[in-house]
Amino acid sequence: MTSGTAKFGSLEDSTALLQSHIVAISEAIARTRQEIAEIREEQDAGRTRDELNAVVRGTEQATDTILTASEAVDALAGGIARRAGDDATRDDALAIQAQMQTIFEACNFQDLTGQRIAKVVRTIVLVEERVAEMMRLWSGSASPSKPAPERRKDEDALLNGPALPGDAAVSQDAVDAMFP
Repeated sequence: MTSGTAKFGSLEDSTALLQSHIVAISEAIARTRQEIAEIREEQDAGRTRDELNAVVRGTEQATDTILTASEAVDALAGGIARRAGDDATRDDALAIQAQMQTIFEACNFQDLTGQRIAKVVRTIVLVEERVAEMMRLWSGSASPSKPAPERRKDEDALLNGPALPGDAAVSQDAVDAMFP
């Protein structure tokens, strides 16, 4: 009859082998966690760029809506001014048109905002690329190790803002199905 230790050698050898396997498994788990953290960090950086681009698109859409409505009001005020039978009504319509010009001028912020945010996004990408390259060169490896991203706590963890286009959090059908 052979004992289980006969296959592996002494009890001390078996224990040492088991310990080395446990250490290897632990190291593999640590590497996997780090890789997942790096992927999440890369996704977070990508998400930041996506969020900024969404701000630009949202601002652009809102500005287009404001300008379209303002143009309609301006045209209506122009028509009122032309048809007005009394000076007070004509003056009011012209004052409305003057205020509409102020709105048109103020809407220029969107173009400047979009240009500035695009510049910030390009700068972030450039810095990320340069830091990653320096880390790769300094570490002598193909992939630099990165610190785990900071986790938000309490209420901050719940504040994610609006979903980006294409990010399906919960579909409207799923919400409707909850209410008979």
